[in-house]
Amino acid sequence: MQASNHSALSGPSLPKPGSIKLTGTFRIGRIVGIDVSLHWSWAFIFVLVTWTFAEGILDTTFPGWSIAQRSIVGAAIALIFFSSILVHELSHSVVARRFGIPVSSITLFVFGGVSNLGKEPENARQEFWIAIVGPLTSFAMAALFGAGYLILDGIESGVADISANLAFINTAIGVFNLVPGFPLDGGRVLRSVFWARDRNILDATRLASRVGVYVAYTMMAIGFLTFFFVNPVSGIWLFLIGNFLRGVSAASYEQLFVEKTLKGIPAALVAKQDYTPVSRDLSVEDLVEHHFLAGHGHCLPVMAGEELLGLVTLTDVRKVPRDDWATIRAHRVMTPLADLKTVGLNDDLAKVLALLAADSLNQIPVVEGRLLRGVIKRSDVIAYIQMRQAIDAGKSAS
Repeated sequence: MQASNHSALSGPSLPKPGSIKLTGTFRIGRIVGIDVSLHWSWAFIFVLVTWTFAEGILDTTFPGWSIAQRSIVGAAIALIFFSSILVHELSHSVVARRFGIPVSSITLFVFGGVSNLGKEPENARQEFWIAIVGPLTSFAMAALFGAGYLILDGIESGVADISANLAFINTAIGVFNLVPGFPLDGGRVLRSVFWARDRNILDATRLASRVGVYVAYTMMAIGFLTFFFVNPVSGIWLFLIGNFLRGVSAASYEQLFVEKTLKGIPAALVAKQDYTPVSRDLSVEDLVEHHFLAGHGHCLPVMAGEELLGLVTLTDVRKVPRDDWATIRAHRVMTPLADLKTVGLNDDLAKVLALLAADSLNQIPVVEGRLLRGVIKRSDVIAYIQMRQAIDAGKSAS
């Protein structure tokens, strides 16, 4: 399964296998069956928007207000801004679900928001509508706040000015996301065009990612000039967003290439049998002297015949006091099979890589029931990907 991620305002997606889980997030609720989480970095945006309004338009429009009053109203406006990003992301999620694509969660962070879709769209049409609905929703909210300004202007000019600023912010969100920098919404619209033309999602992603990198460098250059000649804060912000976009644009293609390369390739194809099995009754002292120090690897299968009982690693051995090495047996320190992450012979390498990445594992046993049929190391998967890249590069050159 592949993950696709759609983002708002400053919100490119973060390419990772499976649904994106940013560390340092906390769940704040559930809307239309979708978990909504905040990343700790979002607090920076909240403070920035609150301060901007409190010290800017509110100070000008309501000069008699105290700093506390302006801060409270500024915080309320920041929450409306937060809601605008959330509605933008929800629009992606709702349309994706209409196409039968599962949505695990929405995460809001410093650069905007990410809708974590369970898989890539099936065709260019789905990609186009899932992407374009975000900016269209932002423009619709801008029109709503613009109407509020027209209604309130002359009745309550202060509130009207706030509404006008919110209209401008939502317009900016929509326009920014139409920038063809993959994986921004505009970049995904561009990918849908390439996809419809070439009928190949991998080629379309490669082209869209390349454009995204160019857009990112352009944004960084504009940020650099803005820092010196216009506004230092705006310049820094543009440079940071551009740098972030540069990274995720390139990584998006790499992620999809890896997923396409590994999908459907059985684990049995790359599983190695060059491991050294050890007996459950072997002492830790013998494990160290005759296996670990002898260069048999950092992880050894504990076996009874062909049956896998567990794995014992250097980390397990370090937990045993040195004086007990002669008396403690391998089965006492190993991680038993029931607690291990394993794959079957026919599980594809995409699943293998996801398990290795999710738990930061260096190897994973390939089993048939309780029988060990091989071991796949992280380096084995990387070597397979590199070989496929070399083969594909050779085909392109010819």
